[in-house]
Amino acid sequence: MPAEGNGAPTSIFERLRRASRGVDRAEAPALPVGEALHPVALAMVALLAVNDWLLKPRLPAAGPLTGKLSDVAGLAFAPVVLSAAIGLVLHAAARLGARIDPSLSQRRLIACTVAIGVGFAAVKLVPAAGAALAAVISLVRPARFVLDSSDLWCLPALVIAWWIGRDELRRVPLGRPAAVHRLGRPAAAALADVRWAGAPADRIAGLARAIDAWDTAAIDGWLAGAGARHDANR
Repeated sequence: MPAEGNGAPTSIFERLRRASRGVDRAEAPALPVGEALHPVALAMVALLAVNDWLLKPRLPAAGPLTGKLSDVAGLAFAPVVLSAAIGLVLHAAARLGARIDPSLSQRRLIACTVAIGVGFAAVKLVPAAGAALAAVISLVRPARFVLDSSDLWCLPALVIAWWIGRDELRRVPLGRPAAVHRLGRPAAAALADVRWAGAPADRIAGLARAIDAWDTAAIDGWLAGAGARHDANR
């Protein structure tokens, strides 16, 4: 398969995404952290840093607004950062011989999104939860949480994290082909969540056949052109 699919132009967003995500290959899989390196996730991290280090100190009168902005940014990237951290742990376990797939999955995306949402609500509503998290963060820098049920209005920002995760899934999570081959699993079933995330069924069927046959050239070609092909099929 040609790396650029049908020759469709690659968007600036897609080029940025590929540059930050890294190159995944059948025999040289990338680390399973693509969701945390998504351009939107990185933008949310930058927004949080600018807000906390520049806007809050310089605009104390806008405290309620900057506080909500921090919450929105944090909720938008925290689930995918948590997912990537889990992926790194699973990757290390796989390197030691564990029969696991460390790549992002639909199940992990759901679990991380729910966990962050529940944890955020607990910190905003339960004094002990806020104090415990503040104590952990204070190991790096001073932190304090103020109970404020109005912050729960920021929870819809989790939709951004959900979208980031689905965007990563539909382009095939980093390390998935190599893990499927290593574990000897039927590729079509192992790519079910990629189809769920919106990848074209015919493309996924072709990739599944290539993985089952372990045609590394075809796999690498599909992975290299996945973003362009998806954009062309929109």
